[in-house]
Amino acid sequence: MMKNLLIIFILTFTIIACKQNSTESKRNETIDYYPNNPKVIFKKTVHLADFDSVYYFYDNGIIFKKGKQYKENQKFGNWKLYDRDSDLREIREWFTINGKSRANRAWNLNKEGDTIAWRHQDSIYKQAEFINDTIPFRNTIYDIIFFNRDTVKLNEPIKGFVEIRSSVIRDQPSNIRAFIAKDSANYNYDFSNEKEVKLAKFNDLTIDSINQKWAGEGTDFSKLIFIGLYFDSVGEKNLRGYYQQYSFGPFEKDENGHKIDSIIGHKIYFERKIIVIDSIEKNHSVQHRL
Repeated sequence: MMKNLLIIFILTFTIIACKQNSTESKRNETIDYYPNNPKVIFKKTVHLADFDSVYYFYDNGIIFKKGKQYKENQKFGNWKLYDRDSDLREIREWFTINGKSRANRAWNLNKEGDTIAWRHQDSIYKQAEFINDTIPFRNTIYDIIFFNRDTVKLNEPIKGFVEIRSSVIRDQPSNIRAFIAKDSANYNYDFSNEKEVKLAKFNDLTIDSINQKWAGEGTDFSKLIFIGLYFDSVGEKNLRGYYQQYSFGPFEKDENGHKIDSIIGHKIYFERKIIVIDSIEKNHSVQHRL
């Protein structure tokens, strides 16, 4: 008898818990439907503690795009976009800059999933609600931003490089420079405190000639930066910075007859989480007194 009562109690508790979890799940989602078809989801927002996960759907039920945003509708991280056949066609990297979402980099793909340099079609998202979902550039940015590790000791530098493989300045010889906020006065998450940060500057190898020996044979020195810097303290760090291409003239006059003194490319931002540990190795072995 007691065994049967225990089984009934467990089943009842499980059903109630499932209902509570289901209710809680619904409470943390916001769902919008198509006005002309209230059975088809247009947008679903899953509300999490620090950000929202957002999903948009075509009117055939296939997902159009998905990504993350802060509570103020500020996109961040990689957003993936699909065509109506459910093929991944574009990845857009977003940063929050001064409180606004900004498309930082993008990668275009064909239907086979191969990365392509340029999207020639005006829009591959053939639906009225999404056809104008565009960003200011169509080219894939192949640039490489690399750091050698996720964890470093306090007395060791973090090392990396930035290599330009998608030049935004095509008509003139150009160079590249990078700026990284120092540990003692870092950028805010949205880079809004630019006047307060202290920046370390890194030049390409045409200027940083001492590091040319580390580059491979045939390297274009004007398109490669080597990075090395130390942190001031231990803990979890957010390494934040940007790089940009530039070209100093003077150049020939533009179409309006004005002389061009310089060309400065747009800033491309990057962020990397690094854990800095104490430089002193600690011995955790158990010592016995004889």
